[in-house]
Order: sequence, then C-alpha cells, then structure tokens
Amino acid sequence: MKIFLLRSIMVAILVSLIGCQQNTTQTENLNTKADMEGFVEPEPSDWVKYTKPVREYMYYKTQAVVNKDINILWDKYRDLKDNFDRKQGVNIEKYEVESFNQSFDLLDANYNIESNDRIKVKIINDNEVVVLVHGSTVYLRNDFDESGGEYLIKVFLEHKDNHWTVVKTDEYTLPEYKEWIKEKE
Repeated sequence: MKIFLLRSIMVAILVSLIGCQQNTTQTENLNTKADMEGFVEPEPSDWVKYTKPVREYMYYKTQAVVNKDINILWDKYRDLKDNFDRKQGVNIEKYEVESFNQSFDLLDANYNIESNDRIKVKIINDNEVVVLVHGSTVYLRNDFDESGGEYLIKVFLEHKDNHWTVVKTDEYTLPEYKEWIKEKE
C-alpha cells in the first residue's frame, strides 16, 4: 500500500509537469491566495448542477487519452482547442494525451473529481462559474499497472443552450500547486 501511495504521489507530480517548464517570473508572481478568493463549497442543490458537467468533461478527457485521440474531447468542447498555454496550464489536454501515450499503452481510466477535496465554486454571474476540482485520475496500462494521480484544476463553465458546458480549463502548474499546498498548511 505504501508503495502504491508513493508511486501515486510521484506520478501526480509528473502529471503536473506535463508541458510545464519552470518559469521564474511566473513563480515569483504567484498569488494563489488571491486566486482562491471567492471559491466556496456549493449548496447541495448546486453541487449536483456543477458536478455533472465536470464529470462529463473528465469522461471525454480520459476517453481522449485512452483512445489516443484529442478530437474526442475537442468535438465535445470546441473552446478547449484554442487559447492553450502550456506554461500557464490553460487548455493543455492535448499535451496530456500526447504525454501518456508516448510512454504507455492504456486500457482504461477511472477518475474521481472529489478524491482529495470537495469541489469549490466561484460564481462569476448567472451564466458563468468556475469550479475548482482537486481530484485524481488513474489510467490502467496494458501491463495492468497504473499511472496517473492527483490534479488541481479550475474548470470554467458557461450556461449555454439550457445546460452548463466547459469553455476553458486551467490546471495548476507545479509551482502553482506547490504554492497552493504551502498556503493551505
């Protein structure tokens, strides 16, 4: 069990590094405390409203990784195809698909959007919210070992055509994650 936990932590750190290079200017200007302002646990009725689109996003994201085809995700969420920024962790799903599939043959995936913390929500207006997700994704490799781990991501939702949809993602980079952990302690 200890080996699995240690391996999971190491994989989580590696997953966080996907496409992220240390940028000293960025690291010096981090202010995750200000970035976290306004996020609260939603009421139970709102929790259902926001977890469903996040779970749906994670389903399409993991299917894109397992099937080695980013278009599975982009066909559902066209906005994620544009405006990506590897250094900032914005819309970087393409790089996760590429990274996992360079190293492994994957068979399946499991995700839990609240494995580390309950979701938090920041309401921008009646049609826009940001959901903070501290969860985990585990991919089953063809050798029946596992890869993946913890993630911390902001999922931007817009209310369009009578439902919530993902329009942007912002995964915490390793320096942002370290700062977030430090401030949380």
